[in-house]
Amino acid sequence: MADSKRQQILSAIDTRLKTIKTINGYETNLGNKIYAWKATPLDDVDLPAAEYRDIANDHFKPAPIGSFRWALTIEIGVITASGTTTISDIRKMIGDVYKAIGTDITWSTLAQWTEQPSDKVEIEQQEKTIGGAKIVFQIIYDAAKWQC
Repeated sequence: MADSKRQQILSAIDTRLKTIKTINGYETNLGNKIYAWKATPLDDVDLPAAEYRDIANDHFKPAPIGSFRWALTIEIGVITASGTTTISDIRKMIGDVYKAIGTDITWSTLAQWTEQPSDKVEIEQQEKTIGGAKIVFQIIYDAAKWQC
């Protein structure tokens, strides 16, 4: 049985995020460490890294006859190790993720469109400065009724 449309979109996100490398015209090599729903904490050797999650899949109207229209909410967390350029590195990673998303907002025709993303930057300064950001966006797609 073929993967669901949702799974196909998530696979496309994984592939797209892994292209984030300076050799491909991006500012960072974030694509070297991409994780889906990582269950264990990241160590310093794992950074910089990004983790993506499909955190919700809500109905979106109107839908074509015979279909459900979904709004798949994706959250991408990016994190970098401590250093004097932590905040500027985070901003570069955010820019790279936005650029990657924007290369094809229909995800090779799997989706109708992708909603504009938003982000929130967080800097933690305890033993060392760690920077991160959460990027959230929705992918709007159609699937046959009672399928996702």
